[in-house]
Amino acid sequence: MRHWFLILLITLGLQGQEARIQILGTTDLHGHVRAEDTYSLQPMNQGWAKVTTLIRRQKALNPNTILVDCGDTLQGEPLNYVRNVLRRDLPEPSIAIMDALGYAAMAVGNHDFDFGLPLLREVEGQAKFPFLSANTVDAKGQQGFQTHTLVTVAGIRVAILGFTTPGVPAMTEPGNYEGLVFRDIVSVAKVLVPKLRGEDKADVVIVLMHSGLGALEGREGDENEALRLADQVPGLDAIFTGHTHQAIAVEHKGIPIVQAQCFGRALAEVDLDLRQERGRWRVVARSERLLKPDDQTASDPEVQRLTADLQAATDRYLDTAATNLLVDLDSRWSRMEDTALMQLLHQVQRQATGAQLSAAACPGPKLFIPKGPTSVRQFYALAPFENQLARIRVTGDQLKRYLEHSARHYTRSWEPELYNRDVPFYNFDVVDGVSYALDLGQPVGSRVLNLSYRGKPVTPAQTFTLAITTYRLRGGGGYMGAIGFTGAPELITKVSQRNLLLEYVLGHASLNPAPTNTWRTIPYLDRERVLNLAH
Repeated sequence: MRHWFLILLITLGLQGQEARIQILGTTDLHGHVRAEDTYSLQPMNQGWAKVTTLIRRQKALNPNTILVDCGDTLQGEPLNYVRNVLRRDLPEPSIAIMDALGYAAMAVGNHDFDFGLPLLREVEGQAKFPFLSANTVDAKGQQGFQTHTLVTVAGIRVAILGFTTPGVPAMTEPGNYEGLVFRDIVSVAKVLVPKLRGEDKADVVIVLMHSGLGALEGREGDENEALRLADQVPGLDAIFTGHTHQAIAVEHKGIPIVQAQCFGRALAEVDLDLRQERGRWRVVARSERLLKPDDQTASDPEVQRLTADLQAATDRYLDTAATNLLVDLDSRWSRMEDTALMQLLHQVQRQATGAQLSAAACPGPKLFIPKGPTSVRQFYALAPFENQLARIRVTGDQLKRYLEHSARHYTRSWEPELYNRDVPFYNFDVVDGVSYALDLGQPVGSRVLNLSYRGKPVTPAQTFTLAITTYRLRGGGGYMGAIGFTGAPELITKVSQRNLLLEYVLGHASLNPAPTNTWRTIPYLDRERVLNLAH
């Protein structure tokens, strides 16, 4: 009798056990370490230096903490370029920081492939935590990366399942992921999640995905799939997302979906309250929020120590003298008129490819290089990605469609907001080598007027060679689909757009790029309005 009474007491005690675990997530750090802008050197509330302080603070409040990252960690800042190309003898900075903090896992991002698969494998070997991508396989269907990892916190068995956006082929060179295929995230999750719950006896299942929210009615293979995942795959307790650089803290069907803002500008937190019933833990409550560093958030000294040698090497590289500018390079006006800055990019692209025409995107609405002596640091900001240049051949009809696709960036001229938020500035291209106007009073698809080449109207059957980035060539911004280009490029440079730009700049003792004023908007845009609406 006494025996059964003890069993009853133990059972009741087990049923009454409760715990709270905390999952903290980062994403899209892109090598941002210091709490400053690399190019202007102005203080900013971002980077590993500040987000690490938030992580340590939250871990002190709840030791039952799991740290995760959703990728795009190995590329972005000049720090990454210097380490991955010039100083492979030094530790990868983000991985060193994540190891020191005790991260449990990282989902592989599309930009983590940008320096090639061998480097990604090398860095994966340095990490004390697994790189996850359950939907990445080789030609034989074998896993390209570990699918998941299991960790135990407060006696709770947690499965962490990782995914990479299927959009990788559109965002990096084919040689960077050679032999790998990226499957639909939702389809793979439908198979794996029941196994984690069953065979692996996971109490909690967390997804890390380098993929954004997307749409509920999305399709298989979409670039962003988090909402569709939450909607179609039962058995998930939280989804940490990345890729779109947004700050997200929402729920769908009771499942928290979070995304820490890019560059360490926020830390995503999900808290799970659990109760043990009949020997198994069950989630009884979930909550999510974003924590942001501010002016009072101190920079973590260990982060500075771990990256000191690489930071010093990077500063030496960036502070290399470049050229003497005879004119200011101001990006603020690049979406309303021809500018010296855009002419510099066009000159580099046409010289490197031998193309008749050049298409280039505004490098950002807030970049400014004053005339006078300059450094590599200032020009690096104009082309921070690892894109190469390509030369393609297009017809006059395709060229017009290219410009119409670009003109989607604007709303109607009379509307309060000038720019269409669905078409970000980096997906607005201007084309040099032809003359044209964009009538913003006309609907999308009917805005290009007076398109001419060397003073003569462009005919639909006429052909041109066009310089573009390989980001555009692989589908970035939707341009190739919009013009129906399915052919092969005539040329792809071996060197990145940025290094071609730096080679050009360093090769000139002085530079004075002059606008050709061969394109315009109708009506002309007022500069004060552009400044007020810049985003």
